[in-house]
Amino acid sequence: MLRDRLATEFLNSHGEVPSGIGPLIEILLRAPRARSILVWLEKPRGGADCLRRLVHDDLPLTHDSAGPGQGPALLRATLVHLGVLPHRNEPLAALQPWLDRTLAPLPAQHRRTLRIYAEWSLLRQARRRAAQGRFTPNSAASVRNAVRSTAAFLTWLDEHDIPLGDLAQDDIDRWLSEGRERRHTRLFLRWAHQRRLTENHEIPDRQRDEPHRWWTKTEHWTHLQRCLHDDTLPLEVRATGTLTLLYGMPITRIAALTHSDIGAGSTPQLRIGEYPVTLPPADRQLLQRRAEHGIQHSAVGRITPRAGWLLPGYAAGTHTSAATLARKMRLHGLPAHPSRNTALLALAADLPASVLSDTLGISISAALRWNRRAARDWNIYLAARPGGGRYFKGERLPKGQG
Repeated sequence: MLRDRLATEFLNSHGEVPSGIGPLIEILLRAPRARSILVWLEKPRGGADCLRRLVHDDLPLTHDSAGPGQGPALLRATLVHLGVLPHRNEPLAALQPWLDRTLAPLPAQHRRTLRIYAEWSLLRQARRRAAQGRFTPNSAASVRNAVRSTAAFLTWLDEHDIPLGDLAQDDIDRWLSEGRERRHTRLFLRWAHQRRLTENHEIPDRQRDEPHRWWTKTEHWTHLQRCLHDDTLPLEVRATGTLTLLYGMPITRIAALTHSDIGAGSTPQLRIGEYPVTLPPADRQLLQRRAEHGIQHSAVGRITPRAGWLLPGYAAGTHTSAATLARKMRLHGLPAHPSRNTALLALAADLPASVLSDTLGISISAALRWNRRAARDWNIYLAARPGGGRYFKGERLPKGQG
């Protein structure tokens, strides 16, 4: 039944199945449960519906022809996984259409300025980061925030009858006094000055907020024991919590771990930064269990060879998103920030900045900041912060403890 259905489901105007979707049909025929494929074929606005429309209308199979929406996105991921479409950075690809929609309602003069700034500065840097494999959904969110903040600044100038070329330092100070965003404004004004659109204006850095969410020694140990031994927790939560509590790994990095990041030799190791770290046996067993149970949700992903993600995602060939993983961690009482802060502080108390940077894959400047924090008297620091003892309970973190 499934073979007969697929033979007639995706016919073009010539009554033929396009060669480009041949690999997809062959994979679908290998599905162990034909009913799941039939349900996919009948789902309104799903991937099959999108593919059917493209084939019937003789439209080319491209990344952009599928259009927006969850169904087309899953179809796109499947076609990339099967090699029908080339891989591309989806967060980066989504920025240009988003920019067009965002700039459309702006006044013509601001629309032109902001488009040049976005395309020749923000998107140019984004493409460079993507080429280095460092452009993530969070990176895309930062670009969108920069565009929104700059648009708000230009709108504020209009409301106060201030042409960009006549902008004075007093105007900048007034903008900042209203509690406005300063980092993106500073970057835009630096760009505008380089192009002689405005004078050189200073926006001082706001004093960096120190991390203020921590676990006590007891809380840290309790959460780590839960992650290692509590079988009522989902495996992905236990694995993520262990890596966060021990090594301060960010959720974005954990979500993208592969089987190859976990050493297969006699000495269990995990590659986080430039050099691998030795895993305690209990952690290695937990990660191995997660790797063995890491099954793709999509039928195509289960049939074809796995991409090797430790935490497979919903679409074929993808890993779970950092946002989804962070949501699961909060749901089970393991928010990432206090876990990561406590682990990094403990490690910084024992490791020099260079080793911390190379081992954990953080910048040398971030490692130096953690070294300085670890050397301070945190009782004095927390006593000076309103409500600072909420997470730390006024207890100084002992050296080497989380």
